[in-house]
Amino acid sequence: MARYKVKDKDLKELAKIYNSDGKHAVYEQLENHYNVKNPYFVFRRMRDHPDLSYDIKNDCFAASTSETQSAENVFMSMEELCSPIIPQHISTKEQQEMDTRPAAMDKLIRELIGDRLLELSKYITIDSLSKRIIVDKTTLTQDGYQLIIH
Repeated sequence: MARYKVKDKDLKELAKIYNSDGKHAVYEQLENHYNVKNPYFVFRRMRDHPDLSYDIKNDCFAASTSETQSAENVFMSMEELCSPIIPQHISTKEQQEMDTRPAAMDKLIRELIGDRLLELSKYITIDSLSKRIIVDKTTLTQDGYQLIIH
C-alpha cells in the first residue's frame, strides 16, 4: 500500500474527528485512509498548526480562526456602533424602486377613489344642467346603506 501525504485541509478534518470521536478515531483514520503507521508525527503537525491551536488542558483543538472570526462578527463592536454614519451610494435599481413608490401610491389612491365613485354612481345621479341630485333611496336601503340628509 502506498503512503498518502496528509495535507493541511485534511488536518482540519482530522481535528474535527479528534474533537468528536477522540484520538483513537484519528489514529484509525490515519492508518486506514492515509496508511500512516506512526501517527504521532501527524498529530504533532496538528498540534503545531496555527489554525488548529491545540488546548492541552481540555485535550481538544480550538476552532479555526476563520470560524472564530465569523462567530465574533455576529455582533457589532462598540466602534462600529458609535462610528459616524457614512452615506452610501444607492444603486440605480434601489433608486428606481424609491422613485416608483409615490407613483404606486398615487395609483392606489386613484383606484380606491374610483371604486368609491363607482359605488356612489349606483345610487346617485347628478344633473348639472338642472342643478338636481337624484338619489335612488330604494336601492340604497336594499344594499344596507342609510340615507341621512342634513
